[in-house]
Amino acid sequence: MLSRFVGAIGSLLLLLAVAAAGPAASNAPTRMRLQYAGYLVDAPVLDVRLDITLDGFPGAYRMSFSSGLVGALGDLIPFHMKASSQGLDDDPMPQPSSYHSQISLYDNVQSVSLAYGTNGSVALNDDPPTEEGQAAVERGLLAGTVDPLSAALAIVERSSEAERCEGQYRIFDGARRYDLSLSPAPSGLTAPRIPAVPGAEPFACDAAVHLVSGFPQYAIDAGMYPTTARFWLSRAVVGSAPALLRLEAESGLGRMRVDLRAILPGS
Repeated sequence: MLSRFVGAIGSLLLLLAVAAAGPAASNAPTRMRLQYAGYLVDAPVLDVRLDITLDGFPGAYRMSFSSGLVGALGDLIPFHMKASSQGLDDDPMPQPSSYHSQISLYDNVQSVSLAYGTNGSVALNDDPPTEEGQAAVERGLLAGTVDPLSAALAIVERSSEAERCEGQYRIFDGARRYDLSLSPAPSGLTAPRIPAVPGAEPFACDAAVHLVSGFPQYAIDAGMYPTTARFWLSRAVVGSAPALLRLEAESGLGRMRVDLRAILPGS
């Protein structure tokens, strides 16, 4: 049960890392520091921090993401995750140069580094090596992929410009390989009210998640990994910069949600 729960939380974090991103393309440097709260069946379980810096467009980007379980679950399960990505924000989409993540659970620590080369090549360095990551390498699944944070930047920039979600993204986080397909959410949805951004006018996007590799079959069969999600974006969160307001997904453990809780100093 613990492994399934951590798998469900991990999948929520992956979706959040993909849905939450930074400012739309601009010629001026921009920084955003955001805090999110995650809920499982309305019980708070996650604290998430996101830091995004863009040095104009085109220009370099740097993103960092950190999260951990909170409350009673945090006392029982010392689970923490952090990740960072950097690269060049340019047309037609951001080009990552490197990605690093670290997950700790009790005394176990798993680190992953990805280096991006020419013609879509991706090199993996995982410590200790994982069966999932090595299997993805052997199957040739890394080429042409981007990390979750770089995918997030592309999604928010593209979607916010037209207030419409569309496109497909090939994502690899060092162990799990999945495809994300975006489409506009049905019209007429009631927009969430987020106290951190009063007066926001969000629009909704739906995501279909195709699990390619690295997901335990027993957990897939039990529905621990969401295969669909909905997220809400707003164009004016920090100045004119857009950002994620809410992410909703469903798993075998119940309804999961992540809300923007605060815009942190330095934004």
